[in-house]
Amino acid sequence: MDARATYEQGRELRTGEVAALEARARTIATARLLLAAAAIALVGAIVWARLGAAAWIALAIDAVLFVALVFVHAGVHDAKERASAALRFHERGLARIEHAWDKLGRTSERFRVPDHPFAGDLDIFGHASLMQLVDGTETLFGEQRLAQLFSTEEVSGWPAAPAARQQAVRELVERTAFREALAMAGGVLADQKPDPAKLLEWSEEKAELAPVLRVLGWVLPLATAAALIAGGLTHVGAGFLTLVVIAQLVAGGAIAARLARTLAVASSRESAATRWRAMVARIEAEPFESPLLLGLQGKLTAGGRRASEELGALERVMGFVEARHNEVFRLLIGPLLMWDVHCAAALLRWRNRAGPHVRGWLEALGEVEALASLAGFAFEHPSFAWPELADETGLDARALGHPLLPDDRRVGNDVTLPHGGRVLVVTGSNMSGKSTLLRAMGVNVVLASAGAPVCAASLRIGPVRVGTSMRIEDSLEQGVSHFYAELRRLKRVLDLAHERESAPVLFLLDEILHGTNSRERVIGACAVVRELVGRGALGAVSTHDLGITALEEELGGKAQNVHFEEQVEGEAMTFDYVLRPGIVQSSNALRLMRAVGIDVPQDT
Repeated sequence: MDARATYEQGRELRTGEVAALEARARTIATARLLLAAAAIALVGAIVWARLGAAAWIALAIDAVLFVALVFVHAGVHDAKERASAALRFHERGLARIEHAWDKLGRTSERFRVPDHPFAGDLDIFGHASLMQLVDGTETLFGEQRLAQLFSTEEVSGWPAAPAARQQAVRELVERTAFREALAMAGGVLADQKPDPAKLLEWSEEKAELAPVLRVLGWVLPLATAAALIAGGLTHVGAGFLTLVVIAQLVAGGAIAARLARTLAVASSRESAATRWRAMVARIEAEPFESPLLLGLQGKLTAGGRRASEELGALERVMGFVEARHNEVFRLLIGPLLMWDVHCAAALLRWRNRAGPHVRGWLEALGEVEALASLAGFAFEHPSFAWPELADETGLDARALGHPLLPDDRRVGNDVTLPHGGRVLVVTGSNMSGKSTLLRAMGVNVVLASAGAPVCAASLRIGPVRVGTSMRIEDSLEQGVSHFYAELRRLKRVLDLAHERESAPVLFLLDEILHGTNSRERVIGACAVVRELVGRGALGAVSTHDLGITALEEELGGKAQNVHFEEQVEGEAMTFDYVLRPGIVQSSNALRLMRAVGIDVPQDT
């Protein structure tokens, strides 16, 4: 079954399940209301009609049934939340297949970094981006790990690291049930992604609960209880007993204030810990085979106990902490029992035992989530190829396309840069596909490095670092002109190429130096390309200035001219987006001006 059919079937199944659970919840709510009304009627009958034992028995049965329905109702609500999360999994899968960007929620704008070597030019983050197309994570650290895979500037561990990720992703492609279960466990809070920073900070602290507080936590409640019992037996005055209770309440309140930070961190993270526990348990139970997934699974242990068991223990302690939110409990019962001291002691025992491992657990969970997102991307695009990761520098692609374009609009082209020190000089008319080709080259290299399939019939890629100069923005605030901003981008790409101990640069330069006159553009652009090729870099340069195509003859086999062109029939102009060898022989700027209503003379 293909991805669309799988998601449509899952959506239909989960939609029916959610509807059935909602109907059951409404039925239970009605039953609870009727039981409450019956209880009120029975109490009235007992008080006013003086009914006997039978009425009391009926009231007791009514109360038991009401309490039972409370628990049943809670279970139905939890089941509905899980079913709703599973439904979102299938709906988002369909939205990704259809490129329905507005249905995909968050757009990862916050991951954009000024002056990143390629992320801004290649639409890695933001609306209608690679991240939005792939991201299926439910936790903040999963999302961060996926963003890191898509934006890393260095090639580390090539090809072993991306090959290990690719093997893990390929295993997860067919594990649709696991990916759905992981999303269901993590999606119970809809689009919220709790930040674990405070919990991590707390779990890695070394502070201990003061011994005097541990002692007072037991001594004060026992002393107060003993005083009350003794007072009841010896007829001690009520004033004295009142003072004892007040003293206990004041002492308990003061100690609670001192422990507020520790308890607040734990209390505010309960729902997140619950979600993480369910996700971790699902990973622990999956029979993985790839070394990377097995290694991540192995990290979910601490001191011989599974991470899910430890998170479950934390969840139980947090449940006790949450009791403090009841005003009566917080102001009266809690101080009398020194509840906060006992909760803090339990939390600190957990922290000493499991705290140092929490970061590793969450990192492992985030890695699995990122790999599962890449697997979902592969599942949704079965025609995409798994890249061959080579040791030597080069790029050889067949039917290379842009993954952000829908299937019915995408045109694939063969692109070959057999080794370092090679460049494609791309010419063509406006809107013919030059920029899209450059972006397709870059974004597919990003996918290959992450361990994902690529939008191509085949791709062989060696270790390269991507550097681009495509979208140039001037700045009035900083006094930077468009041309000067482009010069800074070009200088950054050149600096990358000069780093001899790093992998070669794949440079993608769109409309190079178009902010100056034709003569200076040709001189400057040729100088930049010569420098990059001389440094062993490889890449592509697009231009409207045919003077730059002289590099093919000047550099011999190191430069190749290729082009796109438009097709004209009468007044109609179309594009086939097919890359052809040689230099473009036509232009369409004046024709496009006339097409939008600008009156210009015919080109003679």
